[in-house]
Amino acid sequence: MLSIVTRNAEETRKLGKMLGKVLPPSSIVALIGELGSGKTTLVQGIAQGLGTVSSVRSPSYLIIHEYDGPIPLYHLDLYRIRSKEEIISLGYEEYLHQKRGVVVIEWADRMKDLLKASYLKVNLEMIDLLQRRITFQPQGTPYEEIVEKIKKITS
Repeated sequence: MLSIVTRNAEETRKLGKMLGKVLPPSSIVALIGELGSGKTTLVQGIAQGLGTVSSVRSPSYLIIHEYDGPIPLYHLDLYRIRSKEEIISLGYEEYLHQKRGVVVIEWADRMKDLLKASYLKVNLEMIDLLQRRITFQPQGTPYEEIVEKIKKITS
């Protein structure tokens, strides 16, 4: 586990960019945090780290947004989802089992029983108006290695 405090949105984005640079294809990142905690800001940084050229917005109305790049980004936002049945009807499994890109899921706690056994859980906590505590909790060996890489980069 690794916790990092960012002091503003730009630091949160920069941390996301670092993460994006170390995520291999087929990675799954599960973001958990209250509204306004910086989930989309972190995803914007991840997209930059993956080399995505499109600007990332919260896909709250689309639910799933795909971004092309050297490593594609599949951004799921489950904010408006109310049941497992709705998640299942989206065809989420197709994204979780793909091998080309990185899947980032906002509000991932709404599908915790549907996630694969191995993924990177990221909790975002609001300390105050600007500061965020971002905690990386690897679920499985590949994600332990990713967290170790982030530790080396940020120390």
